[in-house]
Amino acid sequence: MTAARASLQPPLSLRPRDLTIARPAPAAADHQAGTDVTGCLMTGAPIAARPRILTATGDRQRVADSARLVTYNTLTGGIDGDRDEWRRRKQIEVLASLNADLIALQELRGWDEGGWWRLWQAANLLGMVPLPPVISARGRGNDLALLYRPGSVRIDDYDNNVARGAFYHGLGRARLYVRDQPLLTVLFTHLPFLGGAERYAEARWLTGYGDTYQGEPQRMVLLGDLNSIGEHDPEPDWDQIPSNLHSRHRHLTASGAFGDTDRRAIQLLARAGFRDPFDLLGLGSARTAGYWSKTELVDHRSDFILPNRHAADQVTGAAVHDTEETRLLSDHLPVILELAPPA
Repeated sequence: MTAARASLQPPLSLRPRDLTIARPAPAAADHQAGTDVTGCLMTGAPIAARPRILTATGDRQRVADSARLVTYNTLTGGIDGDRDEWRRRKQIEVLASLNADLIALQELRGWDEGGWWRLWQAANLLGMVPLPPVISARGRGNDLALLYRPGSVRIDDYDNNVARGAFYHGLGRARLYVRDQPLLTVLFTHLPFLGGAERYAEARWLTGYGDTYQGEPQRMVLLGDLNSIGEHDPEPDWDQIPSNLHSRHRHLTASGAFGDTDRRAIQLLARAGFRDPFDLLGLGSARTAGYWSKTELVDHRSDFILPNRHAADQVTGAAVHDTEETRLLSDHLPVILELAPPA
């Protein structure tokens, strides 16, 4: 591991590079209606700064001192094979419109170049500060980062290598305060795409955070691309994707045929005390992936922000930012959570 990848240099006042976006031709007609930040099926529209996020009934106003968390898999750092970075630049604009307190990013491939200047540029343009990145142990440079808004977040402690190399991509943990809320522990990761057994093994590392630990309640959330559908999500039609990719998603039955989706990792997290905000709020399932590749057009969830049982009753809103624009920028969509102070 090079020194540049092992550490993050002190903040620099970076001059933002040209953010003019060369828009590509519109994508082919989508195969599912888009959703905006309300979580209800609608035609996607741009969202204003600090937009209101609704529950299923639409009757809860955002609490003034609530925390807004976002997770987003950027797809190779927003950098394409020809080194075109229009997606990365536009992703920053989209994230800025969400005005989050915390943003967890995955697949920051290439961002370690030049002293992590891309990470610092993103942070400066977002008005945020990056914590030292999580270096992907075996994930082809698909590093992770957590950014926080200094005006609303205070970091208590941080570890960017919690699992000490045991995770395919890595696991970061921050203990922090958002405004006047009590201490919140934030875990962020990217579970393996290879198959359910690998995800299940890593989920076992996370179960201790689902409830009380050593007699003390933990108020915490888990953010990231978990490469699994939700525990109660409808079964996707995996037969629509090439058979050589089924092992990433499905059980192999005793007869040697592929069965239903391997949900062991997400089920284990649920049994440990993690809660799905879309279930809590009665929002149903909303895709975060499955719209990008023409050979893998199977709408499904992959990205989550999961509070544990000591934070679940503080969830006031959840959404997937699914618009025509965001579907052009990555093979994953941003997921948003609103977390109010405890009653």
